[in-house]
Amino acid sequence: MEVKKIIGSALKILGRNSLAADVEDGAVRDAEGRETVDTLLYCFNAVEDEVARKYVPLSAKEELKSFDGKYYYSSFSHPPVTVKKVRADGKEIAFELMLEYLFADADKITVEYTYAPTGKSIDGESDFGAESCRMLALGTASEYCFINGEIEAAELWEKKYRGEIDGLQRSLPECGSIPPRRWV
Repeated sequence: MEVKKIIGSALKILGRNSLAADVEDGAVRDAEGRETVDTLLYCFNAVEDEVARKYVPLSAKEELKSFDGKYYYSSFSHPPVTVKKVRADGKEIAFELMLEYLFADADKITVEYTYAPTGKSIDGESDFGAESCRMLALGTASEYCFINGEIEAAELWEKKYRGEIDGLQRSLPECGSIPPRRWV
């Protein structure tokens, strides 16, 4: 899903339909509009990262080669958060997580892991599919309202955002972790 469509949806939620149309057409002209879009982009990146790390993990599986058994995280396609499994020759093998690399006693491995999304630009693509557009737009709108001191609106959009997360988690075969309850 295109980031500008998600930001456009967030702008529509916030009642900024003309700016939403400008964003989706790629024609934001005035400085205030660009500042709003930049802030929403910041909010989107924070929300996408939060969802991936806490609620709906993004998973990847890839093959890597190493002559010394050190598989540097920088050589992974995505920045890993949690390594789930490491296989060599079709069998699960032991591995060790070091500061800069994963160590496995094999020249070629298949690694399954969850990852954190990288920061996106307005012309980028979300790591989540189209089914997550509303959830990400509501989270982005909530963050934007919170940053701008609109606490009541932020709470309203946050509640709807959390409802979307719950619905998405129920539809998944394997759910993300549920963060511990916090008392305010």
